[in-house]
Order: sequence, then structure tokens, then C-alpha cells
Amino acid sequence: MKEHRETSSPAEPSITLRIVLLCALSAVLYGLASPRPNLHFLCWVLLIPLLEALDGLRLRRGFLTGWLCGTMMHLLCFYWVIGTVQRYSNLDIWLSILVWILFAIYSGLAFGLMASLFLFLRTGRSIPDVLLLPVCYTAMEFAFPFVFPWHLGGGFYRVVPVIQIADLAGVYGVTALVVAVNAGLWELLGFFRRKRAFPWFSFSTATALVAATLFYGSWRIAAVEQQRQAAPDLDVGLVQANVLIEERRSRIQQEDIWRRYRRLSDEAVHRGAQLILWPESAVHFAYRPEAGAYSSSGFLRKFVRSLDRPLLFGSWAVEQGSPRNRAYLLGPDGSLAGRYDKVKLLAFGEYMPFSDWIPQLKGLVKGVGDFRPGEKIEPLCWENNCFGVLICFEAILKPISREFVDKGAEFLVNITNDAWFGDTSCPEQHLMLSAFRAVENRTWLVRVANTGISAFVDPVGRILHRTAVFEQAVRVCRIDRMKGSSFYGKWGDWLPLSCLALLGLLGVGRLVQRARGREVP
Repeated sequence: MKEHRETSSPAEPSITLRIVLLCALSAVLYGLASPRPNLHFLCWVLLIPLLEALDGLRLRRGFLTGWLCGTMMHLLCFYWVIGTVQRYSNLDIWLSILVWILFAIYSGLAFGLMASLFLFLRTGRSIPDVLLLPVCYTAMEFAFPFVFPWHLGGGFYRVVPVIQIADLAGVYGVTALVVAVNAGLWELLGFFRRKRAFPWFSFSTATALVAATLFYGSWRIAAVEQQRQAAPDLDVGLVQANVLIEERRSRIQQEDIWRRYRRLSDEAVHRGAQLILWPESAVHFAYRPEAGAYSSSGFLRKFVRSLDRPLLFGSWAVEQGSPRNRAYLLGPDGSLAGRYDKVKLLAFGEYMPFSDWIPQLKGLVKGVGDFRPGEKIEPLCWENNCFGVLICFEAILKPISREFVDKGAEFLVNITNDAWFGDTSCPEQHLMLSAFRAVENRTWLVRVANTGISAFVDPVGRILHRTAVFEQAVRVCRIDRMKGSSFYGKWGDWLPLSCLALLGLLGVGRLVQRARGREVP
């Protein structure tokens, strides 16, 4: 089907209103499928209104339509940006709202680019939508420089049989499946509404993909469970002390915070924990391994000796005049067993982008740090137990987890402080995106958050012993020290890279077609 030419007519306002309403419907469905409402089944249909809006549009209007829809989606799903900016940077409400809107407009660009690329390649109907749309969407998720990476397939994080394909293609594989089903159902809708030919290929392709996914999921769950039987185990205890932002800023509250960590850690040991985990920024001072016995660092070492258990905790350090977001592992005797500096820092939180080239940007926004990233990714080990540490949003960045496992990590630990996000859907979104690292690498992920949500995620993606937000909690779970291996772990992001390569070839072919005049430009 060739592109429809847009013409001016008295009916133009109605067409525009229809597009806006369809975009809004897609955005609302997207929001409802996200964590908190978590109506994940809506993921199968949430792109259909957008596809209806795009049908027949030229590239310019298609781009604007996709951009509008993407902006609406991000306004709904990332409403928590307003409160986070207020708490973190102390900006007033109106400036925080402006940041939220600008963030949504920027992120929405990805959907505009995806829509225009889809329309450009769709002309002539050489490739069925059920194949072309997943290629465009998956490439967009991978290639666009999102501030907060986001995946449509992530909505199925609690549907364990579906997400097993993540060990083949990562979360991108789940996204591609969901988008293919959306395209197939949209073509089926066209058969009923517009009397088009029945989309046998699209319908059978989408059906076969879902059936194959469920079959593979069932088989892989059974296979992984068998592997777990042979793996050595370890009792891990996580401590969620629920330290509020206001408490951290108050010197008077520091003693109470310390007593809280001591009490909860003692409880974890009493429950049989062999390893104790504290969250990011649990220690408010810069821990110094070489400090004397009567320093704050010395008292912490003494406490670890009283536990007689290794302790992982988040702190900060200063090296060469620059702060680092750091995790320390102390052995049962209080000695330093290892440390890890956060490698991927959060833009506009831990550093100001481009401030190395434009020094005037430093300090421009209150609350934005000037941290420096770590330089290496190495597991932390004690007594032949090795694990990888992911600090905050590093858990949603797939290559870091793969590298840890490749270097011998037997499980992953995500320490984070989500207090900045308040009682919103963000902590659940953070858990949603992190949980896929367990399936992708076939290893345990232990997530310990200052104010929640803390949880254990097993190698097939089941979320166990989760806590609520803003509660003090201790959780102890026996995990398997599995030497994770998977196709995705070995080959990484082969699917989105293949999608990008295919789009490049299709784009060149399409341009050649137009240059030869085979279609009306």
C-alpha cells in the first residue's frame, strides 16, 4: 500500500483531533500496563491506537504523531520526575514541572523517529507489518539515548513463562514479541473494519511466536530448576533500614540510623544469614579502611567482627579530589575484602553532562553532583564466593551484569537508594527493569534498597521475599551460586544490533527505489 497524500480540507481539524485522541488512548493504555496499575495484558494491544493514527500518514505528520504519542506516554509513566527533582535539587514546583515536560518531550522523540521510519519503509508493503514494526521498535529502544532506559517487554516482568526468552535475546526479545502481536492484531482489526484481505501471514506469525515463547518458557524453567539442584547454596540477608532523606540530612538522627542498622543486621544473623547486605549510601560518611580503631570506620569494622559475617555496604570516597559512589565488602574479621566504584553514573544526578568541557555547568543546578566513574568491573569475592555489585540504575544496564557473570560472578547484588522517588511507581519500575538481569544471565539477583523495594529474583525471574516501600525490613533467602550461562550472556545485544543493520539495508534499498522513480515521491 502506497503512502496517502495529505491534502488540506475542511475536515482537517477533525482528522487532527482523531489523531490526538488515538495517541492519548495509546498513552493511557501504556500507563495502565506499567507498574502500579500493572495491567500487563494491555501490552498486547497498547500500540494499536497509535498504529491507527499513523495509518495513511506521510512522514512529517507521522513523525509528529509518534512524537506526540511518545511524549504523552512519558508524561504518564514518569510523573514521579516532578517530586524527584524537587527533593533532589530543591527546585520549586513550577520548575520541576518544566523539567518533567522537557524530559517527556525529549524521550517522546524516540517514538517520532520510530513512526517515521516505519512509515518510510512500509510504503509498497514489501515487508509485513508483523515483521517490520518489531524491527523498528526494537531498534528504537536500543539506539535512542534515553535518560531512563525503558522497555515495552518489561511490562511482563511478573509473567514468568513469557520472559524466559530473555536468555536468548534479552528484554529486547520480549519487546519484539509484544510489538509483533500488536501489529498482528492491528492487521486483524483492519480485516474487520476495512474489509481488507484476512492477514493470514501476520495472524499465524503472531500466534506461532506466542506459542513458541510459552513452550520455550516451560521447557527452560524445568531445565534451570534442574541446574539449581546441583549448585552450592548461600544464605543471604538484606537489610532495608528505611532511612528517609530528612533523617540523612540531620546529624541528630545519625545515632538512631546506626542503631537501626545494627538491630536489623543482628536479626539477619539470627535468621541464619551468611552474608549481610546494606543498600547504597547506607554509611553516611566516607569509609576509610586505613582509619584508626576509634574513628567511625573503626567502629564499623568492630561491628562487622561482632557479626562474624561479611558485610557489603554503600558509601562514598574521594580519590584525586573527586568523589566516587562506592561499595565496600568487609570480611568477617572486618578487613577489606574488596570494593567497587560505580561505573555508569546517572546524568543530572551524579554529574552534569558536558561539564568537563564547559566547567561553568558545574554547580549550575543545586543537588547535581560531580562524581567520577569507576574504571573496572570486577566481582567481589570472599572464601570462594564471588558476586557482582550493581549500584542504583546500573541494574538496568545490561552489559555490566553480563561482564560480571562472564568474569566469574555467581550472583548479582543491586544496592540502591530509591528514597528520592517517594511513594510512587518508580521503585516498582526500577525493580521491573532490574529483574530481567536474573533471567538474561541465569543467576540470582538480590536487590537491597534503602526504602524499598528490596527483593530476591531467582534465575527464572520469580520475585521472592519482596518488601514494601518505606518500611524497616529484614529478608533472608537461600540462593544458589550458579555459574550462569546463556545465549544472551555470550552474544549480548545481537537482536537489536541485527534490527539496526536490517533497517540500514532496507533504508538504502528504499532510497534506491525512490531514486529510480519506481514510486511517486
